[in-house]
Amino acid sequence: MQTILLDTVIPQQDKKLTSIYNTEARQIVHLQLSANQEIPTHKSPKHVFIVVKIGKVAFTVSDQEIILSPNEVLIMEPDEFHSLKALEDTSILVIKS
Repeated sequence: MQTILLDTVIPQQDKKLTSIYNTEARQIVHLQLSANQEIPTHKSPKHVFIVVKIGKVAFTVSDQEIILSPNEVLIMEPDEFHSLKALEDTSILVIKS
C-alpha cells in the first residue's frame, strides 16, 4: 500500500505536471494550471478520465466544449482529440487506462 500527498500550490507561470503512477497499462498524472493557461489539441491512445480537484477548466473534445468544476469527471474515448484551458487556477487528475 502507498499513499501520495498531492501538492495544491498552483504555479503562476508554467504548468506543473506530476506523475503519480506510470505503467504500460495505465498512467495517473496530477496537472496544475494557473488561470488562462492552455494545453493545445492532442489525443491519447487510451481511455482518459479527468477529475477536477480545484478550479474550473474548459475542455474541447471533438469540437464540443464542456466546462468542468470540482468533483466532476470527464471520460474520453481513445484517440479523441481534445484541448483545455484553465478558467481559474486549476488542479486535475488525468487517468489514462
